[in-house]
Amino acid sequence: MHKFSIVILLMAAAIFSFSPIQPAFAKDAKSAGLLQGKWSITHRPVDKSGQPCPYLPESIEFFKDGTVVTSNIPDMHMPFKIDLTADEKQAIEKRTGFKGNKIILIEPNPQIDWKSTPMVYIYSVNKKELSLTIQGWEKATFKREKKQNF
Repeated sequence: MHKFSIVILLMAAAIFSFSPIQPAFAKDAKSAGLLQGKWSITHRPVDKSGQPCPYLPESIEFFKDGTVVTSNIPDMHMPFKIDLTADEKQAIEKRTGFKGNKIILIEPNPQIDWKSTPMVYIYSVNKKELSLTIQGWEKATFKREKKQNF
């Protein structure tokens, strides 16, 4: 009976040791689910001379398979990532303004390492609005497009 008690104790310890990780993962999974769908821009930031940010698409669509399509690169499903590794997070947070924010990385070219991708956005998302911020620009906002039934 003594060996059985030790096994139960070890199993309980293992379960409790992973419990702090589960809420963080669930939060990222929820964010990933909320991102899915098509979004249209409602506010495009401009520079001091009034020129709009050229790096933001008119629309962006996130797919369940972990890819994204943007209106400025329409024929290409690019992988995106919100659950960064410690190395990726550290590399991105070295860039000005990204530390402590929720980040989306988009990989436009498979030869580019996630840590080196030029497509890095600070984001927030809820059911109706997505905000994306690019380094050096104010926040852009997008509204969720309604699904069309045919």
